[in-house]
Amino acid sequence: MSKKRLLFIPVSSPEGIGEYMRSLLLAQTLENECPGDINIHFILNKHTAYARCCPFETTLLERSATKETKAVCQFIEQYKPDVVVFDCAGRAEHMKAAKKVGAKVVFISQHEKKRAKGLKLNRIGLIDVHWVIQPDYCIEPLTWLEKLKLNTFALAPPHNVGPYTAFASEQQKQQVLNDYDLTKNEYFIVNAGSGGHTLNGQNCADIYFQAALAITQRTSLKGVVVFGPNYTKPLPQTDELICIPSQQGSEFLALLSQAKVALLSAGDTLLQAIAVQTPTVACAISKDQSNRIARCVTTGVVTKAELDILDITNKVNEIITEPNYQNILSNYALFANVHSFGVINQGVKALLFGSK
Repeated sequence: MSKKRLLFIPVSSPEGIGEYMRSLLLAQTLENECPGDINIHFILNKHTAYARCCPFETTLLERSATKETKAVCQFIEQYKPDVVVFDCAGRAEHMKAAKKVGAKVVFISQHEKKRAKGLKLNRIGLIDVHWVIQPDYCIEPLTWLEKLKLNTFALAPPHNVGPYTAFASEQQKQQVLNDYDLTKNEYFIVNAGSGGHTLNGQNCADIYFQAALAITQRTSLKGVVVFGPNYTKPLPQTDELICIPSQQGSEFLALLSQAKVALLSAGDTLLQAIAVQTPTVACAISKDQSNRIARCVTTGVVTKAELDILDITNKVNEIITEPNYQNILSNYALFANVHSFGVINQGVKALLFGSK
């Protein structure tokens, strides 16, 4: 039997990495679970920090796929994929090209604006599955107009399937503790997203690093700072913190899941922290993150802080102080935690192989 062809087209911009990392994690999992059965290919913007490090066959574009419609459609026609996964990406023309060669089309969205793109009328009959990688509490319900569209036209209904989290194995967890000489629940972890975000002229990763110094001095906990692949400066030299340039998803989740507390942005890692049940202080480092923090705070397991070193330090110290810390863990015990990784992994396999 010939190999099934799986094409990934994630949003590929120099500022963001979350969509690529999701696609990469899914691709690696499918390759491991179906050895020799799948040919995997990525289409990426060549100007991203990760494009040339992708371990799969890759077509590199001068710009994002959204702006290279002709090139993407031509590749789809030549490659003839069985399934195309559009992660927060994909023009209607791309989807038409995929359907023309008989491919199944998967659209993944992560917030209301991206979800709305999957419900545009020019997507009628083009999307086979639409997964929204948000829990119900973290995204606005469909509008009346969107519900009307779904009732009237052959649009794929969006399904909220929770954050995209592949849990680390016990072996991976122990390995990262050994690698960095850490003890479970005796350290904190810090990450400001991809490392390229700036606010008011300051790099957010630098602010988080300074906050981490203040936290370790105040709490005596060891600190691990993950700067991100888009952080372009040399890493700070310090004996007070463990500074890491970037991490693969499973290694980061292994560290995140065993930390006593996390300091994060309100990107995908915040939902991952909730999924692995790590108490978290979060700051909004981009315009679209304030609403997500507000929704996550309602769970009782996330604390909002301003992007200010003193406020961050106070909030971290506050949540690790008893009885506050035990209260957060109790909230987790009552919290219905839904995860999308298994749903999407099994769903894509079903599209590729049917009942296999």
